[in-house]
Amino acid sequence: MMKYRLGIDLGSSYTKGVLVDEQNKIAGLHCVKSGYSFNNASSKIIEHFSASHEIQYPVYTCGYGREQISAPFVSNSELIALSKAVYEVYGRSCSIIDIGGQDTKFIKVNANGQVDKFKMNRKCAAGTGSFLEEIAFRLDITPEEFTAFAEQAKQEVKINSFCTVFAISEIIGMIKNGSTLPDIIIGIYNSIILRSMEMALVEDHLVITGGLPAKHPMIVSLFKKKYPDSDSPEHSQFLAAYGCVLLNRES
Repeated sequence: MMKYRLGIDLGSSYTKGVLVDEQNKIAGLHCVKSGYSFNNASSKIIEHFSASHEIQYPVYTCGYGREQISAPFVSNSELIALSKAVYEVYGRSCSIIDIGGQDTKFIKVNANGQVDKFKMNRKCAAGTGSFLEEIAFRLDITPEEFTAFAEQAKQEVKINSFCTVFAISEIIGMIKNGSTLPDIIIGIYNSIILRSMEMALVEDHLVITGGLPAKHPMIVSLFKKKYPDSDSPEHSQFLAAYGCVLLNRES
């Protein structure tokens, strides 16, 4: 029976699992909320795949909770794992902007697939997945509705606040003063892009990854308008977990 290797990215908001076959091809994807226990989240991932596949141990982990797992594991750097997977997809030097639940990362990958430099955003969560989730909660709209509203925008309303709390207050004030929800939402998307692009100068192909662009494809479209030489690979939020396995492919 074929044994499958498993990569798990234990993120602050979601835990992602990637099942990889003997040819290093992705055989399955599964995502759960991280919740209060990374160990519980990783157990759900393992149980999901082990129900129909034989898992080879140790599993390979990265992310905030990469060492909070009871199964045998090998811990990996999320930055290096993500870079490895992106290089596997593109096979060339590039820049990565990864927009996650609690932070945004910039990574420069050289022609050999190694990390040349990286940078993380401010400690404030503005411009991350949790920023949009909080706004969606306050406005009572879903990610799908975010996209639908953004497509109706006539003009951008600029969001000036960098703090999530202040940004929400600013948005509520805009609504009170007559700004339309579509114009506000396109402004929210563009503020996330602006903060991401301010992290570092992008001089080559830009790869956009993470849970936020996966849930909000409009962000990728807006990135392309501002920086045409950019795209986002399929299942981009799972790439770090996939990279964990690729880093250990010789084991």
